[in-house]
Amino acid sequence: MIKTVIFDLDDTLYGFWDLSLEAMDKMVKRAEELTGIPAAEFRPVYEDSFRSIMDELDPGKLMGTGHSRTLRLQHTLEHFGRSPFPAVLELYDVYWDYMLDNMKREPHIEETMQAIKARGLAIGIGTNMTAHIQYRKIERLGLGKYIDFMVTSDEAVYDKPDPRFFRLAVKKAGCLPEECLFVGDNKAFDYEGPLACGLKVRWYNVNGAAQNPGDKAIHDHLELLQAIDEENAASH
Repeated sequence: MIKTVIFDLDDTLYGFWDLSLEAMDKMVKRAEELTGIPAAEFRPVYEDSFRSIMDELDPGKLMGTGHSRTLRLQHTLEHFGRSPFPAVLELYDVYWDYMLDNMKREPHIEETMQAIKARGLAIGIGTNMTAHIQYRKIERLGLGKYIDFMVTSDEAVYDKPDPRFFRLAVKKAGCLPEECLFVGDNKAFDYEGPLACGLKVRWYNVNGAAQNPGDKAIHDHLELLQAIDEENAASH
């Protein structure tokens, strides 16, 4: 019996990647204006900063610290021998202000959440990013009123698909793993990861990626309601 639905956030509740590329263009252009570092040189160092920070902290692990755009900007400026002041905070705002101002909810996500709550189920968020900006995204999307709990990389320390992430999510849900339905766009992180931990899953395959026989995928959030019915019928 499904008691809790846990959603990924980025590219599940709204479209992240294309918007992020646009925000990045604006950020590196401003970085060149502020620091004189050519955008073509700044960008690849910044893009590699996630992995560089992770390797310095704990090689081989995927921990929440590397998702901090503040630390990634600091790391990039240090690479070029520059002070992080005052550029880090301004560049951070250039990126995230553009993201927040232009993000749009995925189709039917609010109607789906309303229907899930009407059925008496809890809703959680399980996301591989830092907590503060994820809270801002959810509020900007207008979905906070439907959400009962959230797990981020900050809190779990380890990213999806590490089992420790999903154990914390299940603990917060207050039910058994098989009573949780995890939904997300990344097949490895949001489908195979929670499935291996005993959760029910649906892959939000909105882009029509190739599916294997037996993959449980949805292409619109409204399909989740049928998925919940199917899982509950199978449990009887």
